[in-house]
Amino acid sequence: DRWVGVKFTHEFAVNHLLLPDRQQAHTRLLDLTPIPVTSLHNPNFQRLYKFTHFNAIQTQCFHTCYHTDYNVLMGAPTGSGKTIVAELTMFKLFNTRPHEKVIYIAPLKALARE
Repeated sequence: DRWVGVKFTHEFAVNHLLLPDRQQAHTRLLDLTPIPVTSLHNPNFQRLYKFTHFNAIQTQCFHTCYHTDYNVLMGAPTGSGKTIVAELTMFKLFNTRPHEKVIYIAPLKALARE
């Protein structure tokens, strides 16, 4: 209640910060064998997909998203399968903490309807 409408600014210098090399801002797409959907080892999850194998981007992210708790920042072109990568992280949570909930914020109306 007391913080509603509070506004303040604080200036600080950033010229001393070390920034990453601009040429290595992304992870190179590796030439991997596509992972089959059966790698989910869950018939309920597998039934959600009409395809048999994940695409190159999904294959490269699969282990990190489905088997670890690492944070992931995914940036890829439209139609490249980012939503399915997000679903992999949700499936990981559903497998390990079945009583937890997920909030997915979709940037487009078309995605929200899916």
